[in-house]
Amino acid sequence: MKNYIKAPLLSGFVLPGLGQVVNQQIIKGLILMALITVIFLILLVKVFIDLSAVMAEVVGPDLGLGPDTISRIVEGVRERNLNLLFFLGGLGVSVWAYSVVDAFLTGRRASMESEGE
Repeated sequence: MKNYIKAPLLSGFVLPGLGQVVNQQIIKGLILMALITVIFLILLVKVFIDLSAVMAEVVGPDLGLGPDTISRIVEGVRERNLNLLFFLGGLGVSVWAYSVVDAFLTGRRASMESEGE
């Protein structure tokens, strides 16, 4: 499979930055992999912090689950400030999209240069 097909598929479906590694752009690939990993971990920690705060408010220390517990949890999550989650989600999608497009364009450019030689 040609690199200009394989690289964006790897960046899009496996791990952003992997396509850059396939295209011999090791440093760029590692930076993209580290960036998407940090974004994902911060997003995950923020979700756990918000969810644990809501669960502490709604359920409390007795862990009693009533019939309206789920609706109260959803209501509690809606009351939280979710701006950071939306920002991190948008940033992650942007890094992912950049990784896919860059892997495709770099792979295509390398393929055209190798065919021209």
